[in-house]
Amino acid sequence: MSMHEYSHHHNPEQRAKMFPAEKIFSRFGLKPNQYLADLGCGSGYFSLKAAKIVGIQGKIKAVDIMSERIQSLQQAAQEQGTAERIETFLAQGESIPLPNKDVDVALIANVLHELHDPLNYLRDTQRILRNQGELWVIEWRKKEMPMGPQLNERRSVEEWITLLEEAGFEDIWAQIFNETHILIKAKGSN
Repeated sequence: MSMHEYSHHHNPEQRAKMFPAEKIFSRFGLKPNQYLADLGCGSGYFSLKAAKIVGIQGKIKAVDIMSERIQSLQQAAQEQGTAERIETFLAQGESIPLPNKDVDVALIANVLHELHDPLNYLRDTQRILRNQGELWVIEWRKKEMPMGPQLNERRSVEEWITLLEEAGFEDIWAQIFNETHILIKAKGSN
């Protein structure tokens, strides 16, 4: 699965430049004490950064389909001293192994374009959000570039918004973040 293939294959400095996590989280509005699900967390680039922001009262629920990635996240969390804030979950296929109304925020970074059934996955994301919960999406822009997924796997901002509306999300905003990515934020409907 190429979900994170690209982000795994270039070095951390390049990734930090492309995804300055602090800037992204301040744009989305991550706050202390929040519970955040990082869906398709990979080796935990965003989980590790978010754990510092949510603080000791907050919690990161990191979900991935590959146990090696989860292990490297656990190891990194130990090293940075945030292991008690990060819970990891191994997912089977396109399911989300979290209970109903579990988190304030669900982050889906560079994952939706990979899914066979993104609509169903987004509906499942609704389920895990608490009242007033939010979905945060980071996705590739739909234009030719030398990296990332094939152009035909990408969607335009309008296409993403339509999909999110179909999945029941409300108050959707989207913005171009940089040359390669867009940010989308939406409220759950519960």
